[in-house]
Amino acid sequence: MTITEVRGFWNTNPCQSDLSSEQDRRRYFQDIAKRRYQGREWHVPVVAQFTAFDGKDVLEVGCGIATDGFEFAKNGARYVGVDLTPRSIELAKERFRLFGVPGRFEVSNAEERLPFLDNSFDHVYSFGVIHHSPAPEKIVREIYRVLRPGGTLTVMLYNRSSINYYVEIMFLRKIFRWCLLPAFMSGLLAAATGFDRWKLEGHREMLKKKLTKEQWISMNTDGPFCPLARVYDRREAAILFKDFEKVRQEIWEFNVDHWSFIGKAIPASMANWIGRRWGWHRMIYARKP
Repeated sequence: MTITEVRGFWNTNPCQSDLSSEQDRRRYFQDIAKRRYQGREWHVPVVAQFTAFDGKDVLEVGCGIATDGFEFAKNGARYVGVDLTPRSIELAKERFRLFGVPGRFEVSNAEERLPFLDNSFDHVYSFGVIHHSPAPEKIVREIYRVLRPGGTLTVMLYNRSSINYYVEIMFLRKIFRWCLLPAFMSGLLAAATGFDRWKLEGHREMLKKKLTKEQWISMNTDGPFCPLARVYDRREAAILFKDFEKVRQEIWEFNVDHWSFIGKAIPASMANWIGRRWGWHRMIYARKP
């Protein structure tokens, strides 16, 4: 898998850009933020601590359309966002321009070299990005380079030790994928479960191919055409961030939407309890020595 393929997928499908169909552009971005922070990712403001970096230099690696970046910037951070894809940067710039919030953006491949001097930032944030890279260890080295001594990072990686990985991706979906074989089943399952029909049809197309384990994991994270996604357990994440100090890990996010009517019956308190133990988001917090 090449970085060109990864860039092509995410440039065509900027993360979160499909969360709203509002025609008014201000309302479009506001709706995306509302759906993100008041939906299943309510925990993002908790882990990101948007208000904690007033007057600090903050870099977001893989900013996408800068939903989170906007929160850092409007709360006083000197914010810089980089992304692999030009389309995401266009949307991020539009968001900041519409709301009159200062920020700087760069199209950059963080695997190679970020366009910043050593020791440039107080904090680096990256939510759900590094695990899509063919060379995540190179990105982590770049994060280390651009952080100032004593600077901090917050990173989200997909969690191997999760219900989503072991129960959904590696067990249930492998069993029930064959239900998609009849042509009518994509529409029927979409109506019954609320899953996106285009995703189900994409998975049906993949039944014709012999997939590696890596390909199977990738297509079951961010849609059937996602070229690459990795998962990390506690040990694997610790190795990735071994050059940092005070490394701390947390688990968040159990998506009840994946469980149809069963998910609707799970109380929010129970979903949160499950998410803190076997959730899909492995949060990494650390400091540069």
